[in-house]
Amino acid sequence: MTYFRAPTSFLPPLSILSTHTTASIQDALQDLKDLYFATALPPKRTLSINAVPALKQDISDTVHVPRPKRTGRLNHSDGVPDSGYASEDDEAELDGDLESDAEDLDPDVLRSNELERNFSIKWLTGLIKRSDTWTHVLDIAPEEDHIRLVVIEEASKLLARFSSDDEQQEDALTRQFIFPFGTGGEPIMIELNDAPLTATDHTSVGLQSWASAIIFAERICTNPAQYMSIPQGVTPLRVLELGAGTGLLSITAARLLDRMGVDATIMATDYHSAVLDNLLQNVKTNNVSVQIESLDWSKPPPLEPYDVILGADVVYHPEHAKWIKNCVEKALKKGGVFWLIIAMRSSGRHEGLWETVDDAFPDGRCGFPRNEGCGGEMKLAVLQKEDVGRREGIGRADEVRYRLFEIRWLPCCYCC
Repeated sequence: MTYFRAPTSFLPPLSILSTHTTASIQDALQDLKDLYFATALPPKRTLSINAVPALKQDISDTVHVPRPKRTGRLNHSDGVPDSGYASEDDEAELDGDLESDAEDLDPDVLRSNELERNFSIKWLTGLIKRSDTWTHVLDIAPEEDHIRLVVIEEASKLLARFSSDDEQQEDALTRQFIFPFGTGGEPIMIELNDAPLTATDHTSVGLQSWASAIIFAERICTNPAQYMSIPQGVTPLRVLELGAGTGLLSITAARLLDRMGVDATIMATDYHSAVLDNLLQNVKTNNVSVQIESLDWSKPPPLEPYDVILGADVVYHPEHAKWIKNCVEKALKKGGVFWLIIAMRSSGRHEGLWETVDDAFPDGRCGFPRNEGCGGEMKLAVLQKEDVGRREGIGRADEVRYRLFEIRWLPCCYCC
């Protein structure tokens, strides 16, 4: 028999997360889905702590359950669900009472209870933050480790659903950007559709325009000669964007270069189908000449050479910087430049990921050692990097600043 219980009574305490079975966390997530996001009464099921059942219901099959108006928003100002972190001060709050008797409560009453809802959000946030202590336990089988990673992804999807707007799933948002052009002249105007994050693929973050892309787009427009330098005799200028997302950088480059009378071929790439669909819509809305292609960083095909490669906030996993380097090695002309800007996040799952860029691309500002027998070959290296401060009104709460990398082919030499 299915019971509707208060989340404070059934969510497993996170202070002993490493001791919880895979099934117990799966059951907790399923109970939250049944309570807050079920399309109909959930099927009867028996709670089990021994079996490892697959999660039966995908978030994409759910609809938002209306609830009374709340004052304020649970998510931050840019409307993008947070990665999930909780302070240690919340530890006691997140320890639910597992010994409570099961009560069959009115689900509508539970859904409208802000205390229970907020507790559920904090619990999911804490689960994601502490996931490493649960997914990488020494005494579990490798296949169990993989299942737990999938469970954490399910928790991320569920947290994103909780972070939706007050009464409806987050609607698409049309955003207009106005960037100054050079030292004067008519500003560059861009209109983009920021689509809601898809519930079936939490990695499709490209549906939103992120602060790093906005900051860099403004810089490109303000100083096009620096960021869109045109090698002598090159025509057309070839520009590639990795992880284009909503296409802000590609569309900005297209409009800017057209304004300057520069013949250019611009290619915007991403991986996720929902992102590519939204990207195509944005290109059509702005009536610019931008080609669109799917690109898997982990398995890049042979790529035509480009003069300029752009990337904004494209490092969300420790492997991403290595994959991106592999793509750039295949695609960047020897006299070209790769501009990369990433958010420096102070907490959460993406904390410190900017360091993986330093690991992937050596610092070439004073040269780097030549290996025996390398023959003075060219290597991709960081020529310049600059930290950029936050801008009021844009960016997530965990983004403390942004780091802009200028990466070029440099010859091997002895360090100065």
